[in-house]
Amino acid sequence: MTTATRGRAHIGVLFAAATALTTALVAPTTSVAASSAAAPDHSTKTTYGVSKAAVAAAPQYAPTDDFTATWKRADALKVHADPTTTNPRVDENFPVMNDQVWVWDTWPLTDLQTRPITYQGWKVIFSLTAPRNIFFGDRHWQARIGFFYSKTGTVGDWKYGGHLFPEGYSLGSREWAGSAVLTGDNTVNAFYTASGKDNGGINNTDFEQRLAMTTGQIHADDRSVWFTGFRNHRIIAEPEGTMYRTMEQTASGGIIYAFRDPYVFQDPADGKVYALFEGNTAGVAGDYVCQPRDLGTLPPGQKDVPADAKNFTGNIGLMEATNAAMTQWRLLPPVLSANCVNQQTERPHVVFRDGSYYLFTISHTFTYAPGLTGPDGVYGFVGPSLRSDYKPMNGSALVLGNPADAPLQQYSHNVMPNLMVQSFIDTVPTSSGGVRYGGTLARTIQLQIDGANSYVDRELAYGYVPALAAR
Repeated sequence: MTTATRGRAHIGVLFAAATALTTALVAPTTSVAASSAAAPDHSTKTTYGVSKAAVAAAPQYAPTDDFTATWKRADALKVHADPTTTNPRVDENFPVMNDQVWVWDTWPLTDLQTRPITYQGWKVIFSLTAPRNIFFGDRHWQARIGFFYSKTGTVGDWKYGGHLFPEGYSLGSREWAGSAVLTGDNTVNAFYTASGKDNGGINNTDFEQRLAMTTGQIHADDRSVWFTGFRNHRIIAEPEGTMYRTMEQTASGGIIYAFRDPYVFQDPADGKVYALFEGNTAGVAGDYVCQPRDLGTLPPGQKDVPADAKNFTGNIGLMEATNAAMTQWRLLPPVLSANCVNQQTERPHVVFRDGSYYLFTISHTFTYAPGLTGPDGVYGFVGPSLRSDYKPMNGSALVLGNPADAPLQQYSHNVMPNLMVQSFIDTVPTSSGGVRYGGTLARTIQLQIDGANSYVDRELAYGYVPALAAR
């Protein structure tokens, strides 16, 4: 499986990457550098007049209501190159945080308010990891959640602690992304995607995905961080076929399948605990009919939607914890759909800011529906409540995308409450005409947000994940 597709859970057809890449691998460096770019010139920004007042006045719904906002084709047509929504180019001489494992999807230890925290002075992050002695593109089928800890939270200071879960206890045949919440004094509730059948081995044709959780304890002294527990794992959600597509419904469609990436948080409005996740609109793949609310107001020349657009049905799911231990959950309708727009809405997460809910997700160029395109990167929507008629940020939803000359340079962005964006380095073109695979954390990007508009402000250090609260 190619780097462009990230090797993740597809059925049948592999989508072609935007750019053909070679497999040259350049030896990693060990230097660490931080930079601060000048603030961007916002005069180049195309804004769309969605004010804070307009966001606040948008319709609101209860989290349990049967309403799903839409990312419309008309909005996605507005995606365009803009320096205020473009990742700065990654230097091919980037430093590597660990020479034992590839590192990709990463999330910090947080509290229920989504704030990254320190535990006894240590910052802690969790990453999907796989041995560096396997080909970069094969890492997804051997993924295990590893953990790192640091006093400073920068790439040269992250110490690798090994696998989070004891050997043989996690569900599925590999561990994909999720979230980790500290509750009480040292209890960690870890949520993840149980990918593949239980004990299924290394098998890139096994696409089963379920949401799972387990509970453990964090410990620390002045030298290190370690964990105990995590021996009782349980499935907390599976697609039921009426709100979220099952693997069986997808199997005939030759399209990417998703039910993954649980992100757990407490809604400040009602104090209840919810989880966002990536799914697909229920129903047999290929049977969906594009609706007017999926399309929006299309311009002349775009009104004849390609027939295959109906196959692209990504959504952002929601579920509610029904007990205090967060071991029991109920599925709720999706909060946002990308029907006829995009098939992947990976790693959804939310930032609460200025009375608004900023809903973020990541997606690829190759998962856009026919007739649409956009860069690999993070996309965002804003509304006045957890379930609301979300509006696309920057008019199109694009918040931070890769530059055209390095379309695969980084991915899996996580927007933190302070609007710092962490991601991993994927595949970087080199001056010699080859590529260098990353598998390490990229520079953190500072965003600025004004209502529904966002701006790249500056670059920070590689792998910088600051804490916003302490335990």
